[in-house]
Amino acid sequence: MTTLKCKTVIGGRARGKAMVTRQPINFTAAMCKVPNMLPSKRAEIRDSHHELFRKNIADRVLVFPSCIGSTHTGLVLLDLVSMGRGPAALVVQRNDSLLISGVVLSDVWFDRRIPVVEYEDDDLYELVEDGADVTVDGDASEIRVAPSSREASS
Repeated sequence: MTTLKCKTVIGGRARGKAMVTRQPINFTAAMCKVPNMLPSKRAEIRDSHHELFRKNIADRVLVFPSCIGSTHTGLVLLDLVSMGRGPAALVVQRNDSLLISGVVLSDVWFDRRIPVVEYEDDDLYELVEDGADVTVDGDASEIRVAPSSREASS
């Protein structure tokens, strides 16, 4: 088990499979497309320019450098988290208020919270592999990464 110390942005604890990208995410461009609208309400990255195109972020620990885009980013995350279709947790290198505003509002208005932590170092992408089992503990300011199957077999 690898434990990384991080900065807590929003507390809480969550576990899930990591979905890792080195590309910033524009949540407005990625999520505000027809496949994500009613009645299906999926949580797929629909930005065809992003490496996570057509990937579903629901219940995943999303690991990414930062968000880009408009003030609508918070509303996109508010919608996803409040409806139980958001990521399990966010691990971001560069946090900003637009990213967390929707998560904060989901917690306040709907009593649904996901942990958000900041880990600034670039070794994040070597330490957390896509698909790894990850626990984000915002209360303890830790990211715990289970050994991958190839490490466990060595």
